[in-house]
Amino acid sequence: MAIRYYDDAIVAKLKKWIPDNSNLRVLNPNETKRLFEMHADDTKDKPIELPVIALSRNKDIELLLNIKNVKSFDGLKLMQTDMQTMQFNVIPIKAQYQLDIFTKKADQGDEYVRNFLFKLINNPVIYIEIPYNNTNIKHIANLRVLSTVSDTSDISERLFAGQFTRWSIQIELQDGFLFSIPYRQNWKIGGVDIDVTDKIGTTGEIEEVINFDDNQE
Repeated sequence: MAIRYYDDAIVAKLKKWIPDNSNLRVLNPNETKRLFEMHADDTKDKPIELPVIALSRNKDIELLLNIKNVKSFDGLKLMQTDMQTMQFNVIPIKAQYQLDIFTKKADQGDEYVRNFLFKLINNPVIYIEIPYNNTNIKHIANLRVLSTVSDTSDISERLFAGQFTRWSIQIELQDGFLFSIPYRQNWKIGGVDIDVTDKIGTTGEIEEVINFDDNQE
C-alpha cells in the first residue's frame, strides 16, 4: 500500500544522525520482523553486536477519510492536454512506529535515548518521493514523538547474549497520505471539450459535474 516510502524515509533520517565511524546498526521494519533469522544467518549463531536500533511499525494503518471524496477521486490536476488529464488523488492516513534502542550498558542506552529525542523533536520533517507515472513528486510529512518513553529491557527474547538494555520511543506519522496519480480521458463532441469532474453536493454526496467548453469562434 506504499507505506514503505515512509518507512524508508524514517530509516534514512535516523542513519544521517549516526557518525560514519559508529558501529550502530539501524534496522528498517522489514529487517526488524526478521530479527531472529538475521541473528542466525548473519552471525552464524554468534551474538549480534550492540548497539542496535530497530524501527518497527504498528500493523494497523488508520485511514483518516474512508469514503469517496473529492481528494480521493477528483483531486488536483497536475497536467492537462487535449486528450487526457493527470490527477493527484490522496487518502490521508495515520501510522505509528516504535524505535527500539538496544545497548549493552544502561548508561549508553540512556545517552542514545536523550540524543534521539532531541533530534526527533527538533527535526520532525521527513521527505518522500512519489514515483507514480514518473512524476517524482516530493511530499513533506512530519513525525511526532509521543509523550511516553519506556524502558522495555525486561522483554523475553533471547536475541542477545548476556544483559542488555532496551529503550522504546513511540513515534506517530503525521501528514501522511496514500497517493494515486492516474490519467483520465477528456472527450470532445463537435468542437466542444467535455471535462467530467466531481463536487460535493448540498446533501453531502459526490455529484458529477460536466463542464462544456465551446471552442467554436
